[in-house]
Amino acid sequence: MEKSNTAWNSGSLTVKLLVVLMLILSGTGLAQISARPVPGETLAEIDIRIIGLKGDTGMWESTARDLIPLKKGESYAVQTVLDTIAILSESRLFKKIEVPDPRTTPGGVALVFLLTPFSRIKDIRVTGAFPVFRKEVMNVMTVYNGDAFSEEVLASQKPRIEKLFKKQGYLDPKVSVSAQRDEKDGNYIVRVSIEKGDFYRINAVMIQGNEAFSDYRLKLRTNTWKSAILFGSAKRFTEKKFREDVKNLLRFYRQKGFYDVKVTGQTQKNDAAKIIAIRFDIDEGPLYKIGFEGNHRFWDSTLKKEMTLAKEGNKGNVALRKSTRNIQKKYTLAGYRDAKIKSAPGQSKKKKKNIRDVTVLIDEGHHYLVSNVIIKGNHGIDEKKIRKQILTRPSGILAEGGYALKILEADINAIRTLYLKEGYTLARVEKNIHMDASLSRKDKQIKLLDVEIVIDEGVQSRIGKVFFPGLSVLETEAALETIALTPGKIYRGYMVKSDEIALKKQISEMGYPNIQVKGSAVFNADRSVVDLSYEVNEGQFVTVGQIFYTGNFRTKDTILNDAMTVSTGEPLSLTRLLESQRNMNDMNALDSVRFRTLGLKEKAREVDLVIEVEEKKPYFFEIGTGYDTERHFYANTTLGDHNFLGKNLNLETSVELSQIGIEGSVSLTEPRFFSTRISSTTKFTAEKREEFNKDFGIHSYSFSQNFSRPFPDWNLTADLAFKYEFREQYLTEEAASFLADPEWYDPRNIFVTSPSVIYRTTDSFVRPRKGVFSSVSADISKGMDNTLDDYIKYRLDIRYYTTPFDPLTMALRARYGSIHPYGENQTVPEDQLFFLGGTATVRGFEENRLLFNETGDAVGGRQAILGSIEARYDLGMNVEVTAFYDIGQLQKTSGGIGPEDFRSSVGIGLRYLTPIGPIGLLYGWKLDPMNGESQGNLHFSMGYTF
Repeated sequence: MEKSNTAWNSGSLTVKLLVVLMLILSGTGLAQISARPVPGETLAEIDIRIIGLKGDTGMWESTARDLIPLKKGESYAVQTVLDTIAILSESRLFKKIEVPDPRTTPGGVALVFLLTPFSRIKDIRVTGAFPVFRKEVMNVMTVYNGDAFSEEVLASQKPRIEKLFKKQGYLDPKVSVSAQRDEKDGNYIVRVSIEKGDFYRINAVMIQGNEAFSDYRLKLRTNTWKSAILFGSAKRFTEKKFREDVKNLLRFYRQKGFYDVKVTGQTQKNDAAKIIAIRFDIDEGPLYKIGFEGNHRFWDSTLKKEMTLAKEGNKGNVALRKSTRNIQKKYTLAGYRDAKIKSAPGQSKKKKKNIRDVTVLIDEGHHYLVSNVIIKGNHGIDEKKIRKQILTRPSGILAEGGYALKILEADINAIRTLYLKEGYTLARVEKNIHMDASLSRKDKQIKLLDVEIVIDEGVQSRIGKVFFPGLSVLETEAALETIALTPGKIYRGYMVKSDEIALKKQISEMGYPNIQVKGSAVFNADRSVVDLSYEVNEGQFVTVGQIFYTGNFRTKDTILNDAMTVSTGEPLSLTRLLESQRNMNDMNALDSVRFRTLGLKEKAREVDLVIEVEEKKPYFFEIGTGYDTERHFYANTTLGDHNFLGKNLNLETSVELSQIGIEGSVSLTEPRFFSTRISSTTKFTAEKREEFNKDFGIHSYSFSQNFSRPFPDWNLTADLAFKYEFREQYLTEEAASFLADPEWYDPRNIFVTSPSVIYRTTDSFVRPRKGVFSSVSADISKGMDNTLDDYIKYRLDIRYYTTPFDPLTMALRARYGSIHPYGENQTVPEDQLFFLGGTATVRGFEENRLLFNETGDAVGGRQAILGSIEARYDLGMNVEVTAFYDIGQLQKTSGGIGPEDFRSSVGIGLRYLTPIGPIGLLYGWKLDPMNGESQGNLHFSMGYTF
């Protein structure tokens, strides 16, 4: 492996001095090397010794040998030794680097490198932090899993963690940070032990000075009061929440019109009992009543939007003066250049206590309107194209017609820019304003103006010749294909810079990361032709050297190699390095990835890569319980490994018990199937389920294989799934047996192929407020021992979210499903039909009972249509109220009561928004209840139904 010996010479003097000082302090024998050089002799021996480690050191010796650029047979020089030490130090793999005096042997110079590797932090274990999360503790620490172990750095973690807990309200937290070496591999486990200690509990929250609003209404705006009514450590006082509450109260009062309000907070502590009382003192000041007089052009509500008092308060009338200036600017831009705006005390006859009447007096003056816009002097550019650049226009459907000098000046600049883009480098654009007429309309004095835009185009410049001095790695034809400004094209000066960037990117990807390109233009005498020259300094050709991984205690190097798009010996590509880093960041096994390039700044011929990874905690265990109207009470648990066998595989086992059955599954997901962007999931599932209001249940075992490929540029995800299922349907009510086809209840073996495509542009998975979600799928089913399951099931689901204004979000859903038997089969088993009604479909109906038979059991159909519209209004404090309308229809049914018509419902609900989704309580009313049906139904749900 050849490396440049100029790396050190190209470095700064500061770096040289630091390395020299480091070597002297670490006892490398630099002074002896410098005093006793052996110039001209060859390197006969390079001995690498790894010290400070037990067991096999072969991996470290190999790593060091790859990093060291010196080779036997090369000419020896002190400078090359210093270069080598600098590279080893920059790698941050070795905490101590020693180079004893070189020995002279009959064959030449013998060098010895004594290297002490850094041990690594293999795990960080935090205890005693709750209710502060481990992630918060890790965020304030400057060490991480996989980081180099240093006693000095470790000692600096304690004050950082103590500071975090003091901010959380703990008075004197005790933090212990220790490290235990694992003798098996020489790495360390860091233990962070926290004794949080005492804190002040909020005993009381009082508010004084408030007259306009009740204590309770104001307390609802404070986090300290919410903490005070809780229990245990939740009553903990923190200075941060206290200061935020002062701001919250100030903001609330200003929004209600008390612009001079003052809010201060006081605390009274009882050190013995460790309790604290909080008092907010409020000087409300007057309630502002702001009115407008003299405004004809704008509504009062429009002008109020220009007022800044609610945001800034009105200390010294500063915000009031700023607001009048904003209104002045609005009038000016609308064509009222003589408008005069001022504020004055209100003229209310009844002066009320604590009310400040303010009237904004507006003298709109003359309204200057554009009567006509005349463009002269244009020959090379069409007038329509010029008019598209300007906002100054006569009144019409798309323009109000007001004359504003600032807008006109911006229009002139836009026209100049247009001409520059079209190669007219000397174009001049001037304006002339002429009074056309004056007239009166109602209470307005209008002056009509003619705006004349005069253009002196000059000559259009085109590209003559293009030169690339200094370029050797690309043919001229290839270079011309890379840039936009080629011979014969219109000269656009601003594109020279973009062509420089395009050339740099193209050549850099060929292994020249230090390339420099400088473009210049030379015009002929009349500026009709311009020759371009892109001067290229290619720099040194750079290849990828060795690739080293640190911090991957569990993840195999081969898995990391699969994510790399560069390899040793290839030309260095910065774009492919970034792509490799993105690939690793997408790996489920890793928490973070850092790339370091050794030798890139020094402009070495070969750049080594050190890739520091931080692995996630591989094992996870989750347990949960809850209630919803679809399953009633349920409990589930999941156990898994994010990095199974160190191969970035996700192994997961889950079990759910509910009042409608039991389901268990084991799945294995490979995110990069055969090193592609396809994700593969293999899953085994066992299930027994008896859904509400159905007269049958199912007992099944299935084995499935799913392939998924995202296309992020198109917001698409394509899936292809294969499933083998052993299914047995059974009756839950003996009395209903005569209604069923006996063949349905024989055990069945089914093979299903399911292609699907998902399109998603929503802004959130948990709480979408805008965007589209749509999916199209098909289940191609084949019965392996009968024809009952020979059918194709189609599904289409479209959802649309929009937020016309905060805090209102509108959500719409449409769903269609259809089942088509094929071959000799003319029937579809009941357990494969579509059912509607309930929390997830048409609310107001019991689960699956949009249609039902004489015994009250649910009836399914081979075709289903569903539609919903929902208004979600955020009340604040994580509470949302909703109103909805649902409609659904089942067709091609058998045994149902009543016609297969659309059935619908309306309803309202309340949701509490949590970080993992809303908890909702909704009630729906049927708009067409049948005889014997209830008027509506209550639904409890976790998360949004759509």
